[in-house]
Amino acid sequence: MLTAGLPAAPTRALGLAAFAAVCIALALAWLARTGAIPEAPPVIDAARMERHLANLAAAPRPIATRANAAARDYILNQLRGMGLDPGVQRATVSKATIRFGGGTHYTMGVVHNVVVRLPGSALERARRPALLLATHYDSGKTTLGAARAALPVAALLESARALHAKRAHANDIVLLFADGEDVGALGAQGFAEHHPWARDVGLALRFDSMGSGGPLLLLDASNAGGAVLGALPAAAPQVEGSALLAGLYRLLPDTPRIGPLGRLGAPSLLIANTGKRFDGERVLDTIERLDPALPAQLGAAMLGMARHYGDADLERGGHGPRAWFTVPGLGPVQHSAILCWTLAALSALMLVHGYRQVLAQARDTVAPLVQGFFGVALVLLATRMWLWERRGELAALTRDTGIDAALTVVIVGVCLFTAALYLLRRFVGAAPVFLGTMAWLLAGLLLALALAPGAAYVLAWPLAAALGAWTALPRLRSIAAKLLLLAAALLTSVLLLVPALEETWRAMAPHGLYLPSLAIAVLLAAFTSLFLLLTVGRVVAAAMLLACAGCLMLPTPAARPAPVETPTLAPDRLVYFKDMNSWRAYWLLPPDPLDDWSKRLFPDLAKPSIHVDVFGWHSPRQWFAVAPREDAIAYPEGYLLRKPRPKPVGTSGRRQVEFTLRSKNRAPHIELWAGGTEPLASTVNGRAISSKETIWSMSLYGMEDTLLRYTFDIKADEVLAVVVEERMPGLPVHLLPPGAPGKMPGTGMTVSSDVLRFY
Repeated sequence: MLTAGLPAAPTRALGLAAFAAVCIALALAWLARTGAIPEAPPVIDAARMERHLANLAAAPRPIATRANAAARDYILNQLRGMGLDPGVQRATVSKATIRFGGGTHYTMGVVHNVVVRLPGSALERARRPALLLATHYDSGKTTLGAARAALPVAALLESARALHAKRAHANDIVLLFADGEDVGALGAQGFAEHHPWARDVGLALRFDSMGSGGPLLLLDASNAGGAVLGALPAAAPQVEGSALLAGLYRLLPDTPRIGPLGRLGAPSLLIANTGKRFDGERVLDTIERLDPALPAQLGAAMLGMARHYGDADLERGGHGPRAWFTVPGLGPVQHSAILCWTLAALSALMLVHGYRQVLAQARDTVAPLVQGFFGVALVLLATRMWLWERRGELAALTRDTGIDAALTVVIVGVCLFTAALYLLRRFVGAAPVFLGTMAWLLAGLLLALALAPGAAYVLAWPLAAALGAWTALPRLRSIAAKLLLLAAALLTSVLLLVPALEETWRAMAPHGLYLPSLAIAVLLAAFTSLFLLLTVGRVVAAAMLLACAGCLMLPTPAARPAPVETPTLAPDRLVYFKDMNSWRAYWLLPPDPLDDWSKRLFPDLAKPSIHVDVFGWHSPRQWFAVAPREDAIAYPEGYLLRKPRPKPVGTSGRRQVEFTLRSKNRAPHIELWAGGTEPLASTVNGRAISSKETIWSMSLYGMEDTLLRYTFDIKADEVLAVVVEERMPGLPVHLLPPGAPGKMPGTGMTVSSDVLRFY
């Protein structure tokens, strides 16, 4: 009997198919169990970051103010909404700073850091060092702090959300939202000195900003070894920079620092963007000015570094300084600064060998070598004088937004420097000029190693390559081989010095600084002395003439100065000053032009002036008018407890005065300074503040209404005056005339002042 339809599959085929299906199912189950199938990586939610930015950057957030507390509450609520359990570390921190003009400034503040810990997935995570991700949420008094603080906080919040959702990191991750950064990194100091989690940190990653755009840079690396720096390109390919650029940025004012996090006993990295720099007070740091690509770039870099280092085997402890840079065509390179010392020693040996070799060939006469050494010194001195005479032109180049004019100056300068070396070669010979140039470069390398060993790579490698080529040159017979050797040595200089020249110009020129770029250009010109070793003078001369002619024939572009930016919402700089000594109040304003509304506050003044009776002879010029006195604003509450009379003039010894101070206004910021004499010693609440004679001043933050007891030791025959100013954001607006123009919220300042005198 026949069965209609398709023929049935063989029984053996069915068995094989079932067996294969079972094997596939088991394999998938095993892969899922072992995690071999990668899950989708966590991502940053850009829309939530924008909401964080809008909430945090709504007003300035100085330490100890209501806006600061509101920002802290916002961060806490966001973290709790993710299912995390954040805490607030309250710590009193103090520090001393030597002022540039003399004297010592003491700072004491109460900080409120937000800290939270994300547990790792490793079974032995309790024994593994933790990863620290740190930023700060406070801002200055006259800035909204969009990029400088709010953006890193927003990125850290969203990184916490992504990491907590996946929990794919082996190590514990500690998140630190520090307070008091703008007044001296007090929050980071409080965490490093007082928080128990600080002892668990195996790597600290700090995020900050120097501008509203630009690429992310590695601005500093403290105690970081090869394992940490070597993993950075894979963890965050967006992060660029070099040790040379990081060292130069440290010379600029208001540059972020690793600061107290470098004292954790673990490696620390500082990541920041530097494009679209702010003004001095960071008034331009607004959401509207923010580069649209920067939030996503920062979020991706932060999350990538958290995932990578969160799985790495971290180790506490410190490492010596390291060099990091990028070689075109090769990519990121990093090595210990000890290698630069090794290259310097090798270069010194090759230089001594070269001098001995030339001396032997010159029949024991040192005249050419001495002439070459000092001849190169004269060329360098002439270069310095030529650059000094054209400092006005160079300063004008820094105001040009393009790089064409600066590049033309570099090309012409290198050609002139090389021509001077060729002219010197006609009198003393090629070898003395080359060795003299290398000797001065070696001196520069030793200076760089002493001051900035991490940045010395920019000179160590080219110098070793040049002297290595000189040492190997006599062993080569063909001119082609010699040209190839010298070209390879010169290529080392070009690969390191040309990128360094470009990045230093782009980084420093906007600040009016051209000396670092000029120094690198002179180094690049000095390495052209390699051409002196071969009889290719005609070729070099022709190339220099063509380069100079090409620069001169190019059309001169019109100067493109950077546009002057004005803030969309300027801070209110008006001050309400209530003075205990005169029992009066005043309106104060910096010496800027008055608008129509401000003229109503200062109707009787034609120009700003110095008001000696209230502020003394050394006070600045300012607009000044008597204001109604607001009795709801209290004066500083100071009581003199010990006030021994001064002894006759010429009497030796010391006397101790004592007083208490309390702020009934609960002022977030109090300034004190001593006048009349320099205290020999001082204490606050029994704690020694100073122990030697110095110009004394102090800032207090977040003391609220705490009673402070001060003692000062002064010379027996001198008098002391302690000026106290309680500074509070905002103004008594009910005393102002109506129609005030719109200003940045939270700005304007109220000051309550008194002077405690000890006669």
